[in-house]
Amino acid sequence: MANMLDYLDWYGDFDFRTVPFNEVDNLILAQISYLDLAGVVPPMPSDGSSFVASDVPSVRAAWSGFQECHSARERVDLGPLISPLTATVFEKMAAGNRFATTRLCCYDSRLDTVSHEQFGALTAILPNDMSYVSFRGTDDSLVGWREDCEMSYRVVPSQTSALSYLDEVAGLVRGELHVGGHSKGGNLAVYASAYCSAETRRRIAVVWCNDAPGFVDEVVPLSSLDPILDRVRLFTPEYSLVGSLFTHALAPTVIKSGGDTGTQGVMQHSALEWQVMRGEFVRGKGISEDSRKMGEVFSQLLASHDAAGRKRLVTNLYDALDEAGIDSLTTLASRGAVGLGAVLNSVGALDEEDRKPMTDFLLGIVGQSVVSTVSPIAKTITAAFEDARRSAESIIEHRVGTGGEI
Repeated sequence: MANMLDYLDWYGDFDFRTVPFNEVDNLILAQISYLDLAGVVPPMPSDGSSFVASDVPSVRAAWSGFQECHSARERVDLGPLISPLTATVFEKMAAGNRFATTRLCCYDSRLDTVSHEQFGALTAILPNDMSYVSFRGTDDSLVGWREDCEMSYRVVPSQTSALSYLDEVAGLVRGELHVGGHSKGGNLAVYASAYCSAETRRRIAVVWCNDAPGFVDEVVPLSSLDPILDRVRLFTPEYSLVGSLFTHALAPTVIKSGGDTGTQGVMQHSALEWQVMRGEFVRGKGISEDSRKMGEVFSQLLASHDAAGRKRLVTNLYDALDEAGIDSLTTLASRGAVGLGAVLNSVGALDEEDRKPMTDFLLGIVGQSVVSTVSPIAKTITAAFEDARRSAESIIEHRVGTGGEI
């Protein structure tokens, strides 16, 4: 299987005149926004500050700065769902001529446990008079996952931040704009591009949406996306769980993810698993039946509640995790049965008609996400987590029958 790292080996020394910017370049720039680049890439200039593109660091310079912050012996751990090879992507970008002189600026990263916002972004100024605005996807934090779920009943803070960020960046850089992201970052890219100023929108060439959740029509009307819909490119792997959440206004291009035996389930979402050939993703046959069924379970669960009901479901679930001291997927995985027990304890308090679909969804997604992850740290706990999952399934069956606490 060839992935974006192989692509950088193949084309890393070709400039954008020789090999024009393409969908794989998009995924590379979307992926590096997951890295902690504070102190390496400068933030958005404050009001009144001058901005000169040549003054911001190149990818090569930023990689040197990143190495100073993260020693060679230090593993760059981005949590169990984001490949540690992301740092290797950055290294290969710096080594080749294709991206080495690209300028990185306007870094932003925030995590607010009060407003439930997890947001990150950076802008890459390419040497071909275009800029790529990269919005970060959901990270390891439970705040980020909670915000994703809250999209079911409200416009979330990261969407509002993405809109402000895009308009501000458009006022700083010249040329055409490409706006993109992976996972939640793709949702933010679409939202910001649809709601930005008319002046900014005129400059947008492509909106890159890489396996991102869609929208709930009563929260963000799908018709509001019409002004940019012809410029949206939506990609999703054959097993697409994240991309099947909520509703998209256009059909996706289905791509292959994983090696010869195929990465299983939700971990096809990982961008480092996406198969590439030359400057394109390898096309897939279609969305898998297992993925479609899981998406239907979630959709039916949403459809059975109004906005207030969806808010109640999300609040009950994440408040239970918070009370259990679980603030990240890494923490959830490390606690095994106790972590899953905290999740299922909140499910046990739901109405009977909600309990089974939510249990099926959480066991299928949370468990599989951690067990099947491409991250080496999570692979070391696979056996323990499988035992925990089986134990948790037995526990909830007992609780439903007795009304007792987990």
